[in-house]
Order: sequence, then structure tokens, then C-alpha cells
Amino acid sequence: MKSALSCLILCLSIACAQSDAKAIDLPAVFSPHAVFQMNTELPVWGTADPGTEVTVKFAGQSVTGKTNESGSWRVTLEPIPANDQGQKMVISGGGKRVVIGDILVGVVWLCGGQSNMEWTVRQSMNSKEEIAAGDLPWLRCINAPHVLSRNPERDIDARWRVSTQQTAGSFTAVGTYMARRLHEELGVPVGLLDVNWGGTRAEPWTEMGALKRHPRFRQRILDLESEIRRWGNRTQEEISKLYESQKIDFEGNATLWWDKKLASDPGSSEGWARQDFDDSEWTEMSVPGLWDGDNSDWDGLVWYRKTVEIPEEWQGKDLILEPGAIDDADITFWQGQEVGRTTNQHATLRTYKVPGNQVTAGKAVITIAALDTGGAGGITGADENIRIRPAGADLASAQIISGMWKHRRGAAFSGDRGPSPPAPPSAPGMTASDPAVMFNAMLSPFIPYAIDGAIWYQGESNSSQPREYRELLPLMIGSWREAWGYTFPFGIVQLAAFKAVSDDPIQGGWAELRDAQDFTHRMIRNTGLAVLTDIGDARDIHPINKQAVGRRLADWALNRNHGRRDLPESGPFYLRSSVDGNAMVLEFTHCGESLVGRRGKSIDGFAIQGQDGRWHWGVAEVSGPMEIRVTHPQVQMPKAVRYAWQDNPVRANVVSSFGLPMAPFKTD
Repeated sequence: MKSALSCLILCLSIACAQSDAKAIDLPAVFSPHAVFQMNTELPVWGTADPGTEVTVKFAGQSVTGKTNESGSWRVTLEPIPANDQGQKMVISGGGKRVVIGDILVGVVWLCGGQSNMEWTVRQSMNSKEEIAAGDLPWLRCINAPHVLSRNPERDIDARWRVSTQQTAGSFTAVGTYMARRLHEELGVPVGLLDVNWGGTRAEPWTEMGALKRHPRFRQRILDLESEIRRWGNRTQEEISKLYESQKIDFEGNATLWWDKKLASDPGSSEGWARQDFDDSEWTEMSVPGLWDGDNSDWDGLVWYRKTVEIPEEWQGKDLILEPGAIDDADITFWQGQEVGRTTNQHATLRTYKVPGNQVTAGKAVITIAALDTGGAGGITGADENIRIRPAGADLASAQIISGMWKHRRGAAFSGDRGPSPPAPPSAPGMTASDPAVMFNAMLSPFIPYAIDGAIWYQGESNSSQPREYRELLPLMIGSWREAWGYTFPFGIVQLAAFKAVSDDPIQGGWAELRDAQDFTHRMIRNTGLAVLTDIGDARDIHPINKQAVGRRLADWALNRNHGRRDLPESGPFYLRSSVDGNAMVLEFTHCGESLVGRRGKSIDGFAIQGQDGRWHWGVAEVSGPMEIRVTHPQVQMPKAVRYAWQDNPVRANVVSSFGLPMAPFKTD
């Protein structure tokens, strides 16, 4: 009896130990609908109890590894051919078992950068047609949420999604159009690691150790580490008190700023917000809408008024007034009483509370003093988001107040744009501009997932420091490759045409940043450059033609990774130059069969410099399949030539026989 009891206790102890064993944990990149990279070794990793033997079974292979002292494990599967039929991966160990279904094998691309890479199919050209064509079971995407970390993270809250008409609109547009082209040529599944964040610089995407080792960036990292130590471990209560103090300071500064702006304003002195003010002679303007007509170039105050009807059941209740996003600042009134103001926040949707003691049934007047401090002005947002409703009520009960509003100009704007409201204090090293915070939080959870390569569309936020970017971009690429452990292909998207057209042959600006991107492409092996000087919008930093970007990247990838030498990896690149009399003779690579002007026009966009240092728009002619001669009547001894050296180089029109644009360059 005693022996049987001992055996029972032992069995129960084993069962309890097994039930307490840590589950096998896999990072989010190993989840249903994943795509694995074909024809290469495939790392698979996760965590479990220390000392646990973990076995991974997939595609006829079975590989076993063991967790280390910290509970981490990693195994490597042998290369697997492409397969568009969903397969299961089974991971077991320590009495636990995890099954992941619907895994395809094809090519995987990491899509990184800022807003132009984040730009979705829904926001791109021909979006309705592209979304309607979105039922693509072979295309899958996993999108990293916007998170930050001081330390490399093992996992992230993300899951693979299959492209359907319901999901395709939210996929990265550049990545999607690249994927479609790859599938068209290779016939294999495509997976996208969508890891980007609009408005970000390259530093947050660069590994901290790489920055600290680099002479240019080392001191910044040391200073940041010092700030982190000084910040210490502040409590949430301390942070909240600091934030409240900052808000009080802001409100005081904002009040003084508004007082100055309204001091000479007729709307303020004449009481244009009063309930009984006679606005019968005011003209009407559509809301939402940017100012146009006589107001299109107006920087200053425009007063809006609208009379609304308040139902009996709303009387005495607090109301929520949502007048849209007001570019750039506003003071909003209800029945002549101020109910809210916002300073220096052109894109923020306003939400103001109208106290119940000011709410009576019948007619009520809403007045908005909108102040534009530069660029376009007006009230923006969707029609249905400009509304009023009882506090706590659902949106179905809201009264839409978009449509025609009365308006009249107030005082012109002068001076500064006003104080910006404080953001909740963040610990040093935890803001979206800090070094490595996105590498740690958004990229590390995917390392070392096998990929075919990476594409990168970024640089707008670093455009004011092009010389520094010549060092930063190569450093970032190197830090990624070091983390992955191999020199994967890296495709760089050069900045598109943007900003007002200039006739200055040497403008600089974005041309300098493009030069830094080209420098990286020339100096760092196994990289590509997609040139976009022919794709852009003078008024929009986000050109909607993402289809062409995706196609160019795909052709580069097919040429570089898959032996498709019949496809162009790029347009023409400058190779070398020589002086022949009064001409600068330029040689190029990647021309195809010839160099031509886009749409059959004469080639243009070249600036030539004489010995006196002056630049002139050059006279250019194609003098060979890969050669161009540039001259100017006033230049007898040419010193240098530059091409497409403007923010928006509309004159630059040289393309290869494949129709791809020549990259901007300088010979000096």
C-alpha cells in the first residue's frame, strides 16, 4: 500500500511539473499565414524552459535544439523550394506542442522607411481598382506597430495577414506593387515585413552599438546615456506633475500669443462672435475646405459663423462640438462664449465641450476664429466628422454641421506661429527621434528571419543634413546586415521630385540628399537605387504613383537576386568625365541600347561650370550609346557638370532605352 501511494505521489508530482512547464513561445513572425524565404537556410527560434529539447518539423524536415540558460532556443531548417500550398509547422518540447498552419514558401522582403513606404494601397493612385484586385492568396504582410524601446525586443504585437479586397487597402503600396511584379515573373508567394514609421529619421532605425562606434555619432550616444542616468527611475506621479507644470506654462504662453494676434483684429474688437451680431453681409464658404479664391494666399484670421438648431431633448445637456481640423489655430465660440482654443496644430481634429448651462433649445450660433500662419488655411476633415452631439451619446445621434458657413476676413498674420502644446514627458532615449529606438522595438523582433532583401524609402526627415546622411545611411545598412549575419540586397528609393520648380541650374536642397543616397549605393556593395526624379508632385511630399516605384524595385531585385539580366536593375548612372576642347564628355552605365530624351524630346537638365565658377544651363547632345557632350557658349574651359541638381528637376529628362531615368550626379 505504501509503495502504491508513493508511486501515485510521484506520478502526480511529474504531472504537476509538466503542467507548470513553460509553454513554447514563438515570436509573432512565426504565426499562421507566414511566408518563408525559399532556397536558403531558415532560422526558427523562440523560448521555453531552460534545458528543454525543442523539435521543429516542417516540409519533411525535423530539427532539434535545446534552450540555453535564459530559455532561448534556435534551430535552422535546410533550404526549401517555393511552395504556394499552405503547410503546417509543428514545434514540440517539454510536453508542449505548437502548430502553425498555412505557411507558404517564396520570397520575403523587408519594407522599411518613413511615410512614403508606409503609404498604403488605399492612398495610392487608382486605389479602387488596386483594392478590387486585392484577392491575392499568395501575398501576405506582417505590419509592425509603432513602438519604441531602449533595448532590443524579442517580440512584437503583430500577425501575418493575407491580401484580400478587405485587407489589401492597408498594405504598404510600394511593397505591394513590388510583390505583384515579383510574383508575375517568379510565380512564387511573396511575404512583406512592413516595418516603417512616417516622419522618422534614420537614426532611430540604426543599431545603438554601430552609432556609438562611429566617430561622428559617438558623442551623441554618450550624451544620451548621460541623460538617461540623470533621468533615473522617475515615478509616474513625478512624470504627471512635470506634465501638468508644462501644460500650465504652455497655456500662459498661448494666452499671451493670442492676445497679441487679436489686438488689432476687427472680429475681436467688433464682437463678431456675439450671438446677436449681424452677419447678413458676410459671404459663404464651404466647410470642410481649404481657403480659395481671394483667400487662397491669405495668412491671417478668417472668422466663420453658422446657426444650428438645437432640439428640445438636448437642452441643458453638455454637448461635444467637433468642428474638424483647423489650419493652423483657432478660438471657437458658442453663443458668443468661448468653448475652446487650439494653437499651432493644423492637423488636429478639435473636440470642445459646450457646458449644459449654455445649451437651450432653438437656434444657436457657432463662431470660429481660424488663424492660418502660413501655407494653406481652412477647416479640413471629413464632412461627417464636423458635428455636434450630446456628451456620451453615440455618433448616430450627432448633428452634422458641415456645409455652407458665413465667413469674413479678420487681421493679417505676422510674427511667430505660436507655442506648441507639450507632449507627455518621455524618458530620454524613448522619443521617436532617439537613436536605435525603432531598431530595438520594431526591427529586432524580426531578426534573423530569412529574407530575400530589404527596400528602404526614407530621407525626407534627414534632408537638412545630407553630408551626415552620407555616413548615416551606410552605417544603418551595415548595422542591419550585421544583425542578420549576412549581406542581403538592399534597395534604396531615391527621393522623388518635390517642391516648387526653380530655374537655378544649381539649387541644391533635396539634390544633396539624393547625392548622399547615390553615394551609399556606389560605396556599399549589393545595394540598388530606384531613381524617382520623373515621379513626384511639387505640392505633395507623398507622390501617389507608387506603382512605378514598386516595379523599379522589383526589376532590380529580379536582376540582382534571380538572374534576370534581361530586366534593367536601374536607369543610367554617371561613370566618368573628360574635357574635350570646350565640351565636357560624360560616360554612363546602365543605358540599355541608348540614351534618349523622355517622350522623344531633346535631352536637358545639365548644368555646366566654367573656370570662373559660374554655372549655366548646358547644351547637351548624345554623342554615343553611353556618352553625352555638354557645352555652353560662355564656357570655353569647362570645370564641372551637374545633372538634375534641383528639388524638383523638371528639366532633367534623360532615360535609358528601357525608359528609366538617369540618376542625378555631379562631376566635381
